Amino acid sequence: MAIYKSFWRYAFAIPAVVVVMDQLSKKWATNLFGLPFNICEVDPYVGQKGYFQEFSPIVDWAMTCNLGVSFGMLSGDSAAKRWGLTIFAALMVFAMLFFLAKTMEKWTRLGLALIIGGAIGNGIDRFMHGAVTDFISVGDLLPFFPWVFNVADSAITIGVMFIALDIFLEWRAEKAEKSAEK
Repeated sequence: MAIYKSFWRYAFAIPAVVVVMDQLSKKWATNLFGLPFNICEVDPYVGQKGYFQEFSPIVDWAMTCNLGVSFGMLSGDSAAKRWGLTIFAALMVFAMLFFLAKTMEKWTRLGLALIIGGAIGNGIDRFMHGAVTDFISVGDLLPFFPWVFNVADSAITIGVMFIALDIFLEWRAEKAEKSAEK
């Protein structure tokens, strides 16, 4: 299988930037609250202790540990769940690398790169500390969104949006092409 010229940028450079930003931001957040970087290993229920700091009308800082996946689903502190989720994330990264090698759509490439970086960033937390460190809250701006998230979660969400954009643009181009044929 021939790999396109910019594959390595999407497969390694962009995910590496996401991972570095994610891990540095988590280090910054734990320092902000005077907590050790491995707080999720030391006390996975730190979020129940009220570590919260107003920052702006849009974003606040709120330290919590996510033992599950998105939106706290599959929460639990069993070793089997921790390692199961870690292995699943690693398998998904390899699957996304496979799809990344095959796709030619630029927005899908960028989306997959962001998702890979986010999955690795959160996977590092889960592997090292047993839970994912979350600290960004937008509850003041979006009262219906009570969840706390991190840079890796943001990269994953933006990546999914880029893939959806690419699907929409492709659908629109196909629709225009069919209309032109009539």
